[in-house]
Amino acid sequence: MDNSIVNDVVARVESMATETRAAVSEERIRQVVEGILADGEFARKMRFAQGDARLFGSKFSRHNLGAADVEFLYDLMSARSRAGIGRGPSEELQKAFGAISDAQYMSEDEIRRIDGRALDDMFPRVSKAQGRALEAAYRAMDTAESGYGQQLIGAQYVGDLWEAARPASRVFNLIDTFEMTAPTAYLPVEVDIPEVLLVSESTANNSSNYTTVKTGSQRVSVSASKFVVHQMWSGELEEDSILPFVPYLRRQAALAVAHYSDSLVLNGDTTNAATGNINLDDADPADTKHYLAFDGIRHAALVDNTSNLIDAGGALAFTDLRDVRGLLLDTTRLTDWGHPTDMNDLVYVADPQTADHIATFDEVITARQYGAGLNADLLNGEVGRIIGHPVISSMAVSKTEADGKVSTTGANNVKGQVVVFNRRGFKAGWRRRVRVEVERIPATDQTRIVYSMRMGFGRFTPTGAASGIEAAAVIYNVTL
Repeated sequence: MDNSIVNDVVARVESMATETRAAVSEERIRQVVEGILADGEFARKMRFAQGDARLFGSKFSRHNLGAADVEFLYDLMSARSRAGIGRGPSEELQKAFGAISDAQYMSEDEIRRIDGRALDDMFPRVSKAQGRALEAAYRAMDTAESGYGQQLIGAQYVGDLWEAARPASRVFNLIDTFEMTAPTAYLPVEVDIPEVLLVSESTANNSSNYTTVKTGSQRVSVSASKFVVHQMWSGELEEDSILPFVPYLRRQAALAVAHYSDSLVLNGDTTNAATGNINLDDADPADTKHYLAFDGIRHAALVDNTSNLIDAGGALAFTDLRDVRGLLLDTTRLTDWGHPTDMNDLVYVADPQTADHIATFDEVITARQYGAGLNADLLNGEVGRIIGHPVISSMAVSKTEADGKVSTTGANNVKGQVVVFNRRGFKAGWRRRVRVEVERIPATDQTRIVYSMRMGFGRFTPTGAASGIEAAAVIYNVTL
């Protein structure tokens, strides 16, 4: 609590000592306390004296900033100072940073040396402490000049950004991730299981060898693509002016990462032409559209393996949701993606209107009433369970035309869609978790803030071709 508040309370209580003992009654004490609470300045101090106790009495506490916010602000102001703009962090901010943060600066070369040893054929070889550093490694608060500045390692704000983004996402947080040690990585894919053979006992010293069997294998290429959020800040980016907006900026960045991570893995389509992209079927998408980075889960069924499609051709039926699981089969390699041991591995993701309709199915309501799946953890955005599998509502799944693709004419997108996938069939790779850069532009009296990240996406296929993907299916042309 602010010392001035304590002093105020003490002064008022001590003033009661001049009154007669009889006058200092319970009623009198109540009146004094009520008078204190009615004091607007006192109430203001009480209201804003919250957050991290180490910041109480400071302007950062009054704005309800925590460790992550102080580190974020400190990095912004330090960047401006390194770029020769402004005075850098104030003395108050430096003291708050020193009291609340264990972060330290490390050069980009040092970070890359750590990262270069982070994985060896997809297996970690660094200490837990180094691993935490890698989580926050790729960010630089400096000018656009490559390798100019140093990076804040162990910062709370980067960890908080991902902790906020992943729970807020509805699909991406279900997919396993790995660190990429190069712009392109290769993941092993299970292809064939070895056949078990019936043999007889070997009784002679020169018995023939048993017949050998092979275990097939394949690999999937994962290439990192770069994504940015570019924002402009008008006027001076000074500590006091930006301070109220720091929590808002971090929150909006987390929401953006959450939504577009979902959209990337669901809607990715590299088709950059006048027609054919599943996200813009009859127009040429802008070259900066995020979904052009790689092919995603919807693309696997709508384009790559069209055998894994169900045309509802009308209202969605329970039989559609039941039967779609039968499409997720690889009979050649004895892999059943549609009937996993863990019921949470198979996920139904639909546009919000279709998801709400599924939640009204008798089969979903009955299962809920009888407690089916109550022992399972609820997933983010989950509206119900169908045959024990989660059904998730996501804004990343758009309504479409009858062919399951999004039209450039919004009025044509009236059909619902359900994406069904086994999350074990896909994997996301991180080459750069997050980098935050700031640059002052004197000619326009603006400051730019850029968040950037690099990620890739892998889809398992036993044949080496996208047409062999069996871990995803789509129900399209749903009348709502």
